[in-house]
Amino acid sequence: MNASPGSRGDRRDYTLAPDGLAPTQQTVIAATVEALRRGLPGAVIVSGEPGTGKTHLVETVTEQLRDAVRFVAITPGESLRHIPYGSLLQCLRHLTPEEAQDRVGVLRALWAELHGSEPEDGAHAERPIVIVLDDAHHLDDDSAGVLAEAVASSWVRVLATASSSAGLPGDLLDLWRDGLAERFDLGPLSLEESRDAAGKRLGGRLSITAAAVLHALSAGNPLHLVRLTEEAIAAGTLVQRRGIWLLTGEFASRGQALGAPVRSAMESLAPAEREALTLIALTEPLPRAAARTLIERAVFDRLTDSGWLADAGHASVRLRYPLVADAIRAMTTATRRLHLLRRAAAMGGDDLRQPANELRLFELALETGAIPPFHELARGAAHAVSRFRNDLGLRAAALVEGETERSLLRAIPARAHLNLGNPAAALSDLSRGPADPNDVDDVLAGTLVGFAARAARGETAAMDDDAARLERAADAVERATSAGDIVFGPGPREAVLRRARLLRALAADERGDMAAVEAALAEEQRAVHATPSAPIEQALWTLLEGSVLLAHGQYVASARMAGSVLAQIEIDDEHFPLEEYGLVRYLSGLVLGGDWASVVKVSEGYTGVRSRPIVAFGPGLYCARAFALLHSDRAAEAVPMLGDVVENLELMDPLRLFAVAASFAAWAAAAAGDEEAAREYLARAEACAEVGNAAMRELAAMHRAGAAELLEPGRGLAALTEIAERNRAAGRPGWELIARVLFLELGGRDEAGRAAEVAAAAEGSWANGWGAWARAEADERGEGYLVAADHFRALGLNRRARAAYARAAACFDASGDRVAARRAGAAARACEGLPGAGEAGEAEEAVLASLRLSPREQDVVDLAVDGLSDRQIADRLHLSVRTVEGHLHRSYAKLGIRSREDLRSAVED
Repeated sequence: MNASPGSRGDRRDYTLAPDGLAPTQQTVIAATVEALRRGLPGAVIVSGEPGTGKTHLVETVTEQLRDAVRFVAITPGESLRHIPYGSLLQCLRHLTPEEAQDRVGVLRALWAELHGSEPEDGAHAERPIVIVLDDAHHLDDDSAGVLAEAVASSWVRVLATASSSAGLPGDLLDLWRDGLAERFDLGPLSLEESRDAAGKRLGGRLSITAAAVLHALSAGNPLHLVRLTEEAIAAGTLVQRRGIWLLTGEFASRGQALGAPVRSAMESLAPAEREALTLIALTEPLPRAAARTLIERAVFDRLTDSGWLADAGHASVRLRYPLVADAIRAMTTATRRLHLLRRAAAMGGDDLRQPANELRLFELALETGAIPPFHELARGAAHAVSRFRNDLGLRAAALVEGETERSLLRAIPARAHLNLGNPAAALSDLSRGPADPNDVDDVLAGTLVGFAARAARGETAAMDDDAARLERAADAVERATSAGDIVFGPGPREAVLRRARLLRALAADERGDMAAVEAALAEEQRAVHATPSAPIEQALWTLLEGSVLLAHGQYVASARMAGSVLAQIEIDDEHFPLEEYGLVRYLSGLVLGGDWASVVKVSEGYTGVRSRPIVAFGPGLYCARAFALLHSDRAAEAVPMLGDVVENLELMDPLRLFAVAASFAAWAAAAAGDEEAAREYLARAEACAEVGNAAMRELAAMHRAGAAELLEPGRGLAALTEIAERNRAAGRPGWELIARVLFLELGGRDEAGRAAEVAAAAEGSWANGWGAWARAEADERGEGYLVAADHFRALGLNRRARAAYARAAACFDASGDRVAARRAGAAARACEGLPGAGEAGEAEEAVLASLRLSPREQDVVDLAVDGLSDRQIADRLHLSVRTVEGHLHRSYAKLGIRSREDLRSAVED
């Protein structure tokens, strides 16, 4: 039999319920039903990996066709595979030994058995017969040959399912090659299919981040998806809030999802195959060089052929499905693990341990009771928390003995608790040190993680207190320097003061005090260091410089700064969440710079490969995507995304973005016309108005004002002006510009000159487009609106582009330039049907209508251009000549011409 999990043993239906079928499954079912109903071709073969829903598909098809055809089930089995006609024996009860000697006799017996058992009540007489073969890859060759001949003779039809990796008997494959069978492959579910199917089964919507994680771990396999979902619910790590299912920070696959079917499937394997699978699961990704040493080639090939292993071609070997590996690890005893680890280490040598599987081997060592030396324990624990293996990191850190050693590593449990959304516990971890106030490494340990935890709790004042403690600690570090040491330039004391200066700058950035940040940057550049700054310090100074640039409207340069940090993300980050911290700033620069395509690409890249950190940090990254949707007039698309984000962030919000997300959601709901939801989100946003750093608080305030304006016109514009002026006074023109743009976006026209002035000094296509609009609003010139419209069109702001073209048309029309007005009107109409286009506004639509020929006017003009006279046009359209003349006269006015002679050039233009 096919020795892949789920193929035997536990036969309960773990696939999705009928209302949870993915579109691809529904399509295959519909095609299968149609093929069996019409009898052409004579057989349908459905292949797919175990768990993709083949059995469920057969049940659905038989239910839909039970009154139209007669189904006869034959269940092949591996134990019958080597017996001639073994699979058919179960339905050939009267087959004689003589008939079993040749295929013709078996065929006759099969025909007699099938047709002799047909009911004779007349209700279902002469129904077509369909033989159902579930797991047809177990069919013996003789039975396959008889069934293929029966299909070719058109007196029976076949519905067969088979494993993709096990293959089919040759005679059944020949039916497909000869056009007598249709074949469908059930592949894995897409991300959207996984999300939709799991949501239907759960009875609620699965959040974006939960869907991404569950889909990645299940690899799109329906069985794995359902079992993983059940495991998470039982563990309390998949919870429902306001109708949305979310994953908590403690979520992890514990190997229980597929325990029973995997154990059952492994029982059919040879001992060498079971040992090889266990070894791979414990050490994956197992370097291919080590695999060649540890696993016999024949065993490896059998496991690959039977679908247990991932496709070949990679530098390492792993199981095809992550959950199967989890299940094997969970069912392997500690004694067995220790035996396999020792064997692998003895035979694999240096080939066994590679960076890709280092963490897995570290975990395996701990599970077998080994306690590595301190430096290995520290390295493994640090690696674990950076990969969001928080349980492993905490377990490893707890094994550290000695007060001094624990103090040096106190940032590791702090980072684990930060990952888990518990910054208070992180700060508690850090409060236990330093054990040696004279050791510079001990003094600095955890200071950056402490800043992240303070930021998550909104404790800005405490950040300065932490910096002050470091400044006091610097004197003790200096006194501890040996008199015999030769220090060229600033030494350990300066290293501590340098860190304190960085913490003060980070605190100033949190407060929005850009002048203090700029002063700190200047001081850092002037400082003389005996040694280069730590890589993490250099990265954070770069991000601070990017924050200053963004506050000054240099959005593109700000994104470039953050991008340069993300390009060096493998540096020693001292357990600070540098990638996530940098991503928020990078995305802010991208979205304000107008590079919205990159926003989608970056956020999808993060969520697509990091299933663990996405639970903690993924929701915040979707805020940037929501901003792009919201301000390209696609609020209806933003509403469900923001609903997910808000509920996720209320559960866990390490970057303190809840207030921003709730404000975005209020705007989106108001723009989409859902007043009740908008007011609810607005109330939630107002309740946490002081949450987040200064930049996020200002952004949230702007969107709360915008939502209020959409709900009650006239209520929010004044607040936006106040916010803009506040940031102008604080020397933050980049923040000011956001408020001014939102003011313009909501229809405000006051202070357009100031908005144009600020935008002129800013960077990026977003600032350029709105700056052009502001200048056009101030000048009321058609050419200016055309420039703005072109910028908006390039940005994908199609409704704004349409409105700008319409404004341009109105300006040209008012000045008597009807030709230019017509061209602008045509450009506006070209925006129709594009994403987010919609109507430009009542006044703008009225202008466009005045420039657009009516359908009847267009008919008359087309015939006139073809050279027909007024009389000929009247006859052709069944109109009077006077009516034709009236249509032409009005058309001349709309087209900006005076006679029929100008008509052709006007239409072509």
